[in-house]
Amino acid sequence: MANPPQVPLVWVVASHRQLTNPSGHTQLYTVVDEGGQRTGLNMGLQPVCYPRVPPERIEALLASVDGILMGGSDTNVDPRLWGEEPARPEFEFDYERDALAQALVRLAIARKVPVIGFCRGCHDLNAALGGSLYQWLPELPGMLQHHENPQESLDEAYQERHFVSCVPSGALEAMTQMGRFPVSSLHSQGVKRLGEGLVAEAHADDGLVEAFRWHDPQAFAWGFQFHPEWGWRWHRAYGRIMNAFVRACWQRLAGRMAARELPLQAIVA
Repeated sequence: MANPPQVPLVWVVASHRQLTNPSGHTQLYTVVDEGGQRTGLNMGLQPVCYPRVPPERIEALLASVDGILMGGSDTNVDPRLWGEEPARPEFEFDYERDALAQALVRLAIARKVPVIGFCRGCHDLNAALGGSLYQWLPELPGMLQHHENPQESLDEAYQERHFVSCVPSGALEAMTQMGRFPVSSLHSQGVKRLGEGLVAEAHADDGLVEAFRWHDPQAFAWGFQFHPEWGWRWHRAYGRIMNAFVRACWQRLAGRMAARELPLQAIVA
Protein backbone atom coordinates (compact mmCIF):
# COMPACT_ATOMS: atom_id res chain seq x y z
CA MET A 1 0.00 0.00 0.00
CA ALA A 2 1.30 3.46 -0.91
CA ASN A 3 2.50 5.70 1.90
CA PRO A 4 0.06 8.51 2.77
CA PRO A 5 1.12 12.00 1.63
CA GLN A 6 3.21 13.89 4.14
CA VAL A 7 1.65 17.09 5.46
CA PRO A 8 2.77 19.23 8.41
CA LEU A 9 1.40 18.12 11.77
CA VAL A 10 0.44 21.00 14.07
CA TRP A 11 0.01 20.43 17.78
CA VAL A 12 -3.09 22.36 18.85
CA VAL A 13 -2.73 22.92 22.59
CA ALA A 14 -5.85 21.86 24.48
CA SER A 15 -7.73 23.66 27.23
CA HIS A 16 -9.45 22.10 30.22
CA ARG A 17 -12.84 23.46 31.26
CA GLN A 18 -15.60 22.75 33.73
CA LEU A 19 -18.70 22.53 31.51
CA THR A 20 -22.31 21.58 32.10
CA ASN A 21 -23.48 18.53 30.18
CA PRO A 22 -27.04 18.06 28.82
CA SER A 23 -28.10 16.38 32.07
CA GLY A 24 -27.17 19.50 34.03
CA HIS A 25 -24.08 17.98 35.63
CA THR A 26 -20.82 19.90 35.69
CA GLN A 27 -17.71 17.96 34.79
CA LEU A 28 -14.24 18.50 33.41
CA TYR A 29 -13.80 18.44 29.62
CA THR A 30 -10.74 18.70 27.41
CA VAL A 31 -11.49 21.10 24.53
CA VAL A 32 -9.54 22.17 21.45
CA ASP A 33 -9.59 25.55 19.73
CA GLU A 34 -12.05 25.19 16.84
CA GLY A 35 -11.15 28.27 14.79
CA GLY A 36 -7.43 27.55 14.81
CA GLN A 37 -7.67 23.86 13.97
CA ARG A 38 -10.21 24.40 11.17
CA THR A 39 -8.08 27.13 9.63
CA GLY A 40 -4.98 24.96 9.82
CA LEU A 41 -6.82 22.08 8.17
CA ASN A 42 -8.21 24.34 5.44
CA MET A 43 -4.70 25.64 4.75
CA GLY A 44 -3.23 22.15 4.28
CA LEU A 45 -1.99 21.41 7.80
CA GLN A 46 -3.09 18.47 9.94
CA PRO A 47 -4.09 19.37 13.52
CA VAL A 48 -3.15 16.93 16.27
CA CYS A 49 -3.63 17.21 20.02
CA TYR A 50 -1.73 15.73 22.94
CA PRO A 51 -3.57 16.71 26.12
CA ARG A 52 -2.06 16.45 29.61
CA VAL A 53 1.43 15.49 28.44
CA PRO A 54 3.78 14.54 31.30
CA PRO A 55 6.99 16.61 31.24
CA GLU A 56 9.17 13.66 30.33
CA ARG A 57 7.18 13.06 27.09
CA ILE A 58 7.13 16.61 25.73
CA GLU A 59 10.41 16.49 23.82
CA ALA A 60 9.59 13.21 22.03
CA LEU A 61 6.14 14.42 21.00
CA LEU A 62 7.51 17.79 19.91
CA ALA A 63 9.95 16.00 17.61
CA SER A 64 6.98 14.45 15.77
CA VAL A 65 5.23 17.72 14.84
CA ASP A 66 5.93 20.67 12.57
CA GLY A 67 4.23 23.49 14.46
CA ILE A 68 2.50 24.54 17.69
CA LEU A 69 -0.81 26.43 17.70
CA MET A 70 -2.13 27.92 20.93
CA GLY A 71 -5.62 29.37 20.56
CA GLY A 72 -7.93 31.37 22.76
CA SER A 73 -9.86 30.30 25.84
CA ASP A 74 -12.13 31.85 28.45
CA THR A 75 -9.59 30.90 31.12
CA ASN A 76 -6.74 33.16 32.21
CA VAL A 77 -3.04 32.44 32.56
CA ASP A 78 -2.28 32.12 36.28
CA PRO A 79 -0.75 35.47 37.40
CA ARG A 80 1.21 33.68 40.10
CA LEU A 81 3.55 32.66 37.28
CA TRP A 82 4.91 36.23 37.32
CA GLY A 83 4.48 36.86 41.03
CA GLU A 84 0.99 38.38 41.29
CA GLU A 85 -2.15 37.19 43.01
CA PRO A 86 -5.40 36.96 40.99
CA ALA A 87 -7.00 40.41 40.73
CA ARG A 88 -10.62 39.24 40.61
CA PRO A 89 -12.37 36.33 42.35
CA GLU A 90 -14.31 35.29 39.24
CA PHE A 91 -11.22 34.52 37.16
CA GLU A 92 -11.01 30.92 35.94
CA PHE A 93 -7.64 29.25 35.52
CA ASP A 94 -6.39 26.25 33.57
CA TYR A 95 -3.40 25.00 35.50
CA GLU A 96 -2.86 21.98 33.25
CA ARG A 97 -2.65 24.16 30.15
CA ASP A 98 -0.32 26.53 32.01
CA ALA A 99 2.02 23.69 32.93
CA LEU A 100 2.18 22.30 29.40
CA ALA A 101 2.46 25.66 27.64
CA GLN A 102 5.28 26.89 29.86
CA ALA A 103 7.50 23.93 29.04
CA LEU A 104 6.34 23.48 25.44
CA VAL A 105 6.96 27.07 24.35
CA ARG A 106 10.50 27.17 25.68
CA LEU A 107 11.44 23.83 24.16
CA ALA A 108 9.76 24.59 20.82
CA ILE A 109 11.75 27.80 20.46
CA ALA A 110 14.96 26.00 21.39
CA ARG A 111 14.23 23.29 18.79
CA LYS A 112 13.03 25.86 16.22
CA VAL A 113 9.55 24.35 15.92
CA PRO A 114 7.18 27.09 14.64
CA VAL A 115 4.87 28.52 17.32
CA ILE A 116 1.86 30.79 16.90
CA GLY A 117 -0.44 32.02 19.66
CA PHE A 118 -3.73 33.91 19.47
CA CYS A 119 -5.38 35.77 22.35
CA ARG A 120 -4.87 33.54 25.41
CA GLY A 121 -2.27 31.70 23.32
CA CYS A 122 -0.13 34.84 23.07
CA HIS A 123 -0.48 35.21 26.84
CA ASP A 124 0.85 31.65 27.21
CA LEU A 125 3.80 32.53 25.00
CA ASN A 126 4.60 35.73 26.88
CA ALA A 127 4.32 34.17 30.33
CA ALA A 128 6.45 31.18 29.33
CA LEU A 129 9.32 33.56 28.58
CA GLY A 130 9.04 35.50 31.83
CA GLY A 131 6.61 38.23 30.79
CA SER A 132 3.58 39.56 32.65
CA LEU A 133 0.00 40.54 31.81
CA TYR A 134 -2.51 43.20 32.72
CA GLN A 135 -5.10 41.11 34.50
CA TRP A 136 -8.14 43.32 33.79
CA LEU A 137 -7.88 45.89 31.01
CA PRO A 138 -11.37 47.43 31.49
CA GLU A 139 -10.26 49.06 34.74
CA LEU A 140 -7.25 50.82 33.18
CA PRO A 141 -7.86 54.46 32.21
CA GLY A 142 -7.50 55.52 28.60
CA MET A 143 -7.79 52.04 27.11
CA LEU A 144 -9.78 51.10 24.03
CA GLN A 145 -12.55 48.55 24.36
CA HIS A 146 -10.72 45.29 23.84
CA HIS A 147 -13.50 42.92 24.88
CA GLU A 148 -16.63 41.78 23.08
CA ASN A 149 -20.16 42.61 24.24
CA PRO A 150 -22.20 39.74 25.73
CA GLN A 151 -25.16 40.42 23.41
CA GLU A 152 -23.08 40.10 20.23
CA SER A 153 -23.34 37.07 17.98
CA LEU A 154 -20.18 35.05 17.37
CA ASP A 155 -19.67 36.63 13.95
CA GLU A 156 -20.14 40.11 15.43
CA ALA A 157 -17.70 39.37 18.25
CA TYR A 158 -14.95 38.51 15.75
CA GLN A 159 -15.43 41.62 13.60
CA GLU A 160 -12.72 44.28 13.62
CA ARG A 161 -12.97 46.45 16.73
CA HIS A 162 -9.96 48.76 16.45
CA PHE A 163 -6.78 49.34 14.44
CA VAL A 164 -3.20 48.28 15.12
CA SER A 165 -0.05 49.95 13.84
CA CYS A 166 2.99 47.89 12.94
CA VAL A 167 6.43 48.91 14.12
CA PRO A 168 7.86 50.84 11.14
CA SER A 169 10.16 48.66 9.00
CA GLY A 170 9.48 45.77 11.37
CA ALA A 171 8.93 42.09 10.66
CA LEU A 172 5.13 42.27 10.85
CA GLU A 173 5.00 45.18 8.43
CA ALA A 174 7.12 43.11 6.03
CA MET A 175 4.98 40.00 6.57
CA THR A 176 1.62 41.72 6.05
CA GLN A 177 2.84 44.39 3.60
CA MET A 178 0.71 46.79 5.64
CA GLY A 179 1.61 49.41 8.22
CA ARG A 180 -1.82 49.65 9.82
CA PHE A 181 -4.91 47.47 9.70
CA PRO A 182 -8.10 46.73 11.67
CA VAL A 183 -8.27 43.72 14.00
CA SER A 184 -10.66 41.74 16.16
CA SER A 185 -10.48 42.19 19.92
CA LEU A 186 -11.98 39.69 22.39
CA HIS A 187 -9.89 39.88 25.53
CA SER A 188 -9.80 41.51 28.93
CA GLN A 189 -6.11 40.79 29.57
CA GLY A 190 -3.03 41.86 27.66
CA VAL A 191 0.73 42.14 27.67
CA LYS A 192 2.15 44.33 30.42
CA ARG A 193 5.82 43.34 30.20
CA LEU A 194 7.19 41.34 27.28
CA GLY A 195 9.07 38.18 28.11
CA GLU A 196 12.80 37.86 27.65
CA GLY A 197 13.78 37.67 23.99
CA LEU A 198 10.43 38.92 22.68
CA VAL A 199 10.10 41.95 20.39
CA ALA A 200 6.95 44.07 19.97
CA GLU A 201 5.75 44.25 16.35
CA ALA A 202 2.39 46.08 16.60
CA HIS A 203 0.43 48.22 19.05
CA ALA A 204 -3.14 49.39 19.45
CA ASP A 205 -3.72 53.14 19.52
CA ASP A 206 -3.81 52.99 23.34
CA GLY A 207 -0.28 51.54 23.37
CA LEU A 208 -1.17 47.92 24.15
CA VAL A 209 1.11 45.38 22.49
CA GLU A 210 -0.95 43.56 19.84
CA ALA A 211 1.74 41.43 18.17
CA PHE A 212 5.19 40.23 19.16
CA ARG A 213 7.78 37.69 18.06
CA TRP A 214 10.85 35.85 19.21
CA HIS A 215 13.86 38.04 18.43
CA ASP A 216 15.69 35.43 16.31
CA PRO A 217 14.00 35.12 12.89
CA GLN A 218 15.47 31.62 12.54
CA ALA A 219 12.83 30.46 15.03
CA PHE A 220 9.24 31.32 14.01
CA ALA A 221 7.48 32.19 17.29
CA TRP A 222 4.73 34.83 17.15
CA GLY A 223 1.99 36.00 19.49
CA PHE A 224 -1.08 37.93 18.34
CA GLN A 225 -3.61 39.51 20.66
CA PHE A 226 -6.13 39.47 17.81
CA HIS A 227 -7.43 36.48 15.82
CA PRO A 228 -5.87 36.07 12.35
CA GLU A 229 -7.31 32.54 12.19
CA TRP A 230 -10.80 34.12 11.84
CA GLY A 231 -11.37 35.84 8.49
CA TRP A 232 -8.02 34.80 6.99
CA ARG A 233 -9.63 34.20 3.57
CA TRP A 234 -10.65 37.84 3.06
CA HIS A 235 -8.58 39.91 5.54
CA ARG A 236 -5.28 40.55 3.76
CA ALA A 237 -3.18 40.92 6.90
CA TYR A 238 -4.69 37.84 8.53
CA GLY A 239 -4.15 35.75 5.41
CA ARG A 240 -0.50 36.75 5.15
CA ILE A 241 0.08 36.02 8.85
CA MET A 242 -1.46 32.56 8.58
CA ASN A 243 0.40 31.81 5.36
CA ALA A 244 3.68 32.72 7.05
CA PHE A 245 2.96 30.17 9.76
CA VAL A 246 1.98 27.54 7.18
CA ARG A 247 5.22 28.13 5.25
CA ALA A 248 7.24 27.76 8.45
CA CYS A 249 5.50 24.44 9.19
CA TRP A 250 6.23 23.12 5.69
CA GLN A 251 9.88 24.13 6.09
CA ARG A 252 10.00 22.27 9.41
CA LEU A 253 8.49 19.17 7.76
CA ALA A 254 11.03 19.32 4.93
CA GLY A 255 13.81 19.45 7.49
CA ARG A 256 12.41 16.46 9.39
CA MET A 257 12.04 14.42 6.24
CA ALA A 258 15.57 15.28 5.09
CA ALA A 259 16.97 14.25 8.48
CA ARG A 260 15.21 10.85 8.20
CA GLU A 261 16.88 10.21 4.84
CA LEU A 262 20.42 10.93 6.02
CA PRO A 263 22.65 7.83 5.99
CA LEU A 264 23.60 6.57 9.43
CA GLN A 265 27.25 7.55 9.06
CA ALA A 266 26.21 11.16 8.31
CA ILE A 267 24.10 11.26 11.50
CA VAL A 268 26.82 9.90 13.78
CA ALA A 269 29.71 11.75 12.13
